Amino acid sequence: MNRTEILATLKNQISPQEYNQYLSKISFDEQHSSESKIIFLADNLFLLNWVKRNYKENIQNILGKDSKVEIIFRLKSESNLTEESKNNSQKKYIMKNNQSMTNTECRFDNFIVGECNRFAYETAREVVQYRARYNPLLIHGNTGLGKTHLLNAICNAVYRKNPNAMIVYITAETMFNEYRHRLHNRTMDQFRERFRKCDYLLIDDVQFLAKTEKFQEEFFNTFNEIINVNGQIVMTSDKPPKLIEKLEKRLKSRFSGGMTAKIESPELETKINIVKQKCQQNDIMLDSEIINLLATQIHDNIREIEGIIVNLYAHMSILKMPITLETVKHVLKDREIEKHEITFDDIVKIVAIEYNIKPSEIKTKVRGKKNTAKARKIVTYIARNQIHATFPSIAAELNLKDHSAVSKQIKSITDELQQDPHLKMEIENMISKLKLSNP
Repeated sequence: MNRTEILATLKNQISPQEYNQYLSKISFDEQHSSESKIIFLADNLFLLNWVKRNYKENIQNILGKDSKVEIIFRLKSESNLTEESKNNSQKKYIMKNNQSMTNTECRFDNFIVGECNRFAYETAREVVQYRARYNPLLIHGNTGLGKTHLLNAICNAVYRKNPNAMIVYITAETMFNEYRHRLHNRTMDQFRERFRKCDYLLIDDVQFLAKTEKFQEEFFNTFNEIINVNGQIVMTSDKPPKLIEKLEKRLKSRFSGGMTAKIESPELETKINIVKQKCQQNDIMLDSEIINLLATQIHDNIREIEGIIVNLYAHMSILKMPITLETVKHVLKDREIEKHEITFDDIVKIVAIEYNIKPSEIKTKVRGKKNTAKARKIVTYIARNQIHATFPSIAAELNLKDHSAVSKQIKSITDELQQDPHLKMEIENMISKLKLSNP
């Protein structure tokens, strides 16, 4: 089948409305496609993710389940950059997973910075300006908090600064697969040439290095070779070096001997800015109340924001429905929530984390600390509204005089909530964290 006929065939499998909204806006990249791969282009990241998620399997079925042709979805901006790099034999802007260019949409200038990630962000910028100043740099944190974005941003910034830079950007899993392939074919010299002669070695999900002892030994030697010639190594991981299971002590020592930067879960203001940015990127208009609601519901995986926005976009475009507060609440209900019984101690713990104080300070009235009195009132409010704690039990837990003291606390915080919308968001944010998982 002619590649351009694939979209025409797919058109007959979906509704005209869906075709006009999505499929009509992607095109076949004849210039960069080949016998072994077909490339489809999208104008923006939202459209790219949508068609990839919803149509890739259909396209595979059209080609035939036994087809070895690779199906690639790419931004139009990336397609031009790929061709430019191909035409310059000196440029070794090495491809992620050996297939496609680094995501050019992930840059430093569109990375939302907050207290949760500022150190990682600034350190990543430093290794672009001053190669090998911090070597290696390991950025770690939970899934979906922006580690891969920073790795891509380093790639893009180094390339703009020096287009002839030799950059290898790869996942640890892919690196291991290439090692195994080279070992089997007895072409390890090519593996070493590729990974030891680079200016920058950027490895995503480095925790997957712990595959075999021989692979770790090969990586250890590669690591030393790069460090010795002032090459820069940057890695990401879901945990700090000492907690990566089955990783050899000497590698843990090398990793810990460089710079480690942790990305924490974002604070409320950062989440609001991230939601606003995602909406702007995808041409979606949301009012501030909806943006604030989304921000209070997303915690440890910021990537989830994009999925929710995709869902909202579907309601808006396919169902011809406006995005209302009720629509958003309906979409949020579909998220999987870990069911567990919230205890008074859970509430105290989550509030203590938010205000950077000790749980014991909340439970025993401590004078002189500005945040303590506020934290105690918030604990009282949440306990009363979420676990229906009685006034006497709250008084006993917080060392208050009697139930009338609890009543005063609740009246005080209720009055503040009516005057301060931001405080209301803070409390909703904490309640959401309590409901999603244990603190």
